[in-house]
Amino acid sequence: MELIVFIFLSVWLVLSVVGAIIVKNPVHSILFFLSSVLATAGVFFSLGAELIAGLQLIIYAVAIVVFYVLVITTIPWEKIKKFEGIYLGEFLVGLPFIIISVIFIALLINKYDISSIPVKVEITDNVTRVGKTLFTYYLFPFEVASVILLIAMIGAILLGRKEE
Repeated sequence: MELIVFIFLSVWLVLSVVGAIIVKNPVHSILFFLSSVLATAGVFFSLGAELIAGLQLIIYAVAIVVFYVLVITTIPWEKIKKFEGIYLGEFLVGLPFIIISVIFIALLINKYDISSIPVKVEITDNVTRVGKTLFTYYLFPFEVASVILLIAMIGAILLGRKEE
């Protein structure tokens, strides 16, 4: 039964992420993003990580979605509609970097067996465990998420500013 719930939540998560990327309406994209946050929290909950599921809901479903709604309401969408369809060139420029990055990460994963790294952490409670794990082993993804949010905020500011 647990496997069926996990598979259901995983399929829901993948479909939500694809929907958030594909749709053109920003409000629908936010709804798909919120759906993916809920599915991710469900996956964490089904794996027994209740604290991380709660943090996922509190941090992303509340703070980040409010941030995105604020961005959506402040951007003049008429200005953005003029630029629709010109992102193919940017995609083609970025595609080699994406492919090289994926190959590099795959080579690193094959070279170093990450699962066999000995972990010596003194654990006092669940919050301490999450904090130590987040800021030791998962520091890079945590910082990447911060940079992505910073880039999104700068992009929203640039799109929303008045032309002089």
